[in-house]
Amino acid sequence: MLVIRLTRVTSTQDFAEAIHDMIEEKEFVVVAEEQTKARGRFGRAWYSPKGGLWVTHVMKDFEAERVPDLTLANALAIRKALEKYVNAKIRWPNDVVVDDKKIAGVLVEAIARGDEATAFVGFGVDTNVTEFPKDVRATSVLLETGKLVDNDELMLEIISLTKEYLRLNLSQLAKELDNYSSLNGREVRLSGEGWEKRCKALFVDFMGRLVTDCGIFEVEEVHRVEVI
Repeated sequence: MLVIRLTRVTSTQDFAEAIHDMIEEKEFVVVAEEQTKARGRFGRAWYSPKGGLWVTHVMKDFEAERVPDLTLANALAIRKALEKYVNAKIRWPNDVVVDDKKIAGVLVEAIARGDEATAFVGFGVDTNVTEFPKDVRATSVLLETGKLVDNDELMLEIISLTKEYLRLNLSQLAKELDNYSSLNGREVRLSGEGWEKRCKALFVDFMGRLVTDCGIFEVEEVHRVEVI
């Protein structure tokens, strides 16, 4: 698989989306040592300095109706790849956390053409990051364990595990995510476009939605999830 390596870039996601039509391979990866304007869901800034693993995995001719499954599959893959280092869980829908501190995140975007799409699976893992700004609640494998991670090995493992998880259907993925949810049984603050609610998270249902005591929420309608 083609791997494009960059020292410094605004965002691997933006770079991959800009060049994908120029690359003949059906699958390739963009990986950077550092991102200066990385973004998460809804354009939120993402701190991604040297030391971390910053990747966009591009898959062409991907089944368009399965694009939403990619977020769950990739988050589960990251959690599993990290289990040899830390006890990570998933903060619905796309963050991987250790004791509620973010250690990884996923951003999936796609360009659809009929039944097929080009999928851009962006993921970042705080592997060898040594410090974070005071306003960023995050941690790294290095800070948790004192161990350095081989970023190349971890990247390939996450990509391989993501493909394995994609063998599952949405219901199976959602059940797996529910098993590793960091939210179940906890009070959370959910916010979206012009609204905010305080609820008790119950479980992730078979469609990948968050079920709470004050409603059932789709991934697309919730912009932020915070444990209270």
